[in-house]
Parts: sequence; C-alpha cells; structure tokens
Amino acid sequence: MKLSVIIPCYNEENNIDLFYQDTVRAFGNLIEDTELIFVNDGSSDRTMEKLRNLYKTSPYRIKILNFSRNFGKEAGIIAGLEAAKGDYISIVDADMQQRPKYIVEMLNILETQPDYDCVAAYPDKRAEGKVISAIKNSFYKLMNAMCDVEIRQSTSDFRTFKRRMADAIISLPESCRFSKGIFSWVGFETCYIPYEVEERAFGTTKWSFLGLFRYALDGIAAFSTKPLIIASILGTLICIIAFISAVVVIIKTMLFGDPVAGYPTLICVLLFGTGIQLLCMGILGQYLSKTYIETKHRPLYVMKEVLSKEEEQKDEMGE
Repeated sequence: MKLSVIIPCYNEENNIDLFYQDTVRAFGNLIEDTELIFVNDGSSDRTMEKLRNLYKTSPYRIKILNFSRNFGKEAGIIAGLEAAKGDYISIVDADMQQRPKYIVEMLNILETQPDYDCVAAYPDKRAEGKVISAIKNSFYKLMNAMCDVEIRQSTSDFRTFKRRMADAIISLPESCRFSKGIFSWVGFETCYIPYEVEERAFGTTKWSFLGLFRYALDGIAAFSTKPLIIASILGTLICIIAFISAVVVIIKTMLFGDPVAGYPTLICVLLFGTGIQLLCMGILGQYLSKTYIETKHRPLYVMKEVLSKEEEQKDEMGE
C-alpha cells in the first residue's frame, strides 16, 4: 500500500460524496494504490449511511471506522493512524476546504526530496476576521514562548508524512493529545507549503470561539509546565508586595500617625489577591485534570464498527 488518507468526519453527510469524487479525480492512477480511511466520529446526521453506501459501491479501497459516540478529532486522527497501512499517510478534512489535489503535491515532494519526512500545509490566505486572526497569532506566540518545541503559526493538521513518522506518533501513549504539538515534538524534517482554503461545500464549522479557547488551553497544558512556574512567581511577588505594604503602613502609623486607608483600599487589595489566587488555582487545576485523565488509562475512543474489504476477505479465507 502506497498511501493511506485519513478523513475524520463529523456531521458531513452532504460532503462525503463530493469529497470522494474530488479525491478520485485528483488522484488519477494513484487511487488504485490508496486506501481511504473515513472515521465517523459519532455523527448525528446521515454521515454513516452515506459512508456505508460509498463502501458498497466504490471499487477502491475504502475503510470505515465508526465510533460509538463523538470522541473528537484528536481521537479520529489516532484511530486512523493505527488503522493505516500505507507507506505514506495523509490527514485531510472532509468539509472540502482542504482539497485532495494538495495531497498529490505533498506526495511528490516526499518522493522527490528524500530529506523530508513530512509536508504540512498552511492557509495561503485567512478567511477569518481580524479579531480571530489576532487571537490565533497571540496563541502561537504564547505557545512558542512556553514550549520547548516550535509550533509553526497557522499550520493545520492537513499534512502527509512517511510511515516512520506515523509510527513515532502512534507510540506516544498520552490520552490528552494535541496533534499540532505532537507533530513538532516527534521531530523529523518538515516542508511547509501554502494551500488555498476553499469555502465549505455544505454545513458550518464545528469550532466555536469557546472550543478554540479550550483547545488552546489543552495545548499549553500538554506541552509546557511554565504556567506552573509563572503561578509560583506571581504568588511569591504578591507575598513580597503584601509584606512591604504592611511594613510601610506600620511605620507610617507609628512615626507619623497617618490613619490606615479604609474600605476602598481594602476592597481593591482583596479583589486583586483573590483574582491572583483563582488564576493560580485554575492553572493548577488544568494540570491536575490532565493527570487525572491520564491515570485512568481509558482508551481514546470506542469502536462500534469497522468496515474493511480486506478484513472481510481475510475472514472468508479463514472460514
């Protein structure tokens, strides 16, 4: 098997057939030596029904992984990697914003330039507004300032890489996964290419502002312990400031008879101190929650059903 393409799907009933047709058209003869791995991440629409029809009618290698419920894109990616058998593996969304033609370009780069182990795509132009763009830029700057590995700005999960890189990613045992950080952490030489982000053919984005914010917090907690150090430094500074302030107040009162500032000052100090405490507790809570999840050793996903013609052939031969 030359190429495995992993396609995480969540409520993409209207995009499945369009994606498949575009892939067959873009791949040409390459489709004969490609397996398409669709991961149905607990969709609540007719996505699985569409995938079943595609599985029955397509003459090419189609594999469908059907989760028992929605486990998230990170689970879909690792499930696809574990099922992939190709020498090269690609990850692409099913929403038609990332066109399969770029996978062919990525594969050509890997085959003609052996020094590279991975080709990752980044949007040539951003469609989001200035506010979202500024937030994303700030996030990447913060991540790179805190982490030991560099996460290239705006690079998505849309990429193609060699089998040895896929094996390295699969070998990482953590449950709280942040793929952008993992791709950088495992190393390997990566080539970055631009791609044009197309409009979604159908449906709306599954990412909300709150979802992106939580994803950012997960990424920072997964690849950096510096927030804990910052919390400790803040606590130490507040203690020093409080001690100095107390000494100043005592000296002023004893030597000059100045009255101690009253209610407004007290409220400001209390609010400031409480805010710092809650911030530090929140930072600590992020790491404790990750530790709690990791210690339970739950699987990243629960597979409800696997459709694979190769597996069916093996079963028939076994019988």
